[in-house]
Amino acid sequence: MRAIACILLLGCRTPPSEREARATAEQIWNTRCVNCHGPSGRGDGPGARLLSVRPRDFSDPNWQSRVDDAHLARVIVEGGRPLGLDANMAANPDLGHQPEVVRHLVEMIRGR
Repeated sequence: MRAIACILLLGCRTPPSEREARATAEQIWNTRCVNCHGPSGRGDGPGARLLSVRPRDFSDPNWQSRVDDAHLARVIVEGGRPLGLDANMAANPDLGHQPEVVRHLVEMIRGR
């Protein structure tokens, strides 16, 4: 009964499986991130040339060593402007309640 009340009254949902979260992160990467960051995360996507500030190159080892995962997760969800970064880095507030998906996006950024 409690689970039904949670679903009906509070809008609770079951977290996605690891496979589902990873697949969702891949889909988000390909539809939201690649245009600016490029398929390999080097900041060379087709939309990058239209921006006054080049998107982050995730393959830069110096940058990778200076930024922590919590900061990356905040940028993904909140966007660039609130964190003092370029305003062209769009917020993804729909991911605020999907930490598993955000974690996989951070892993993807780390692996680029």
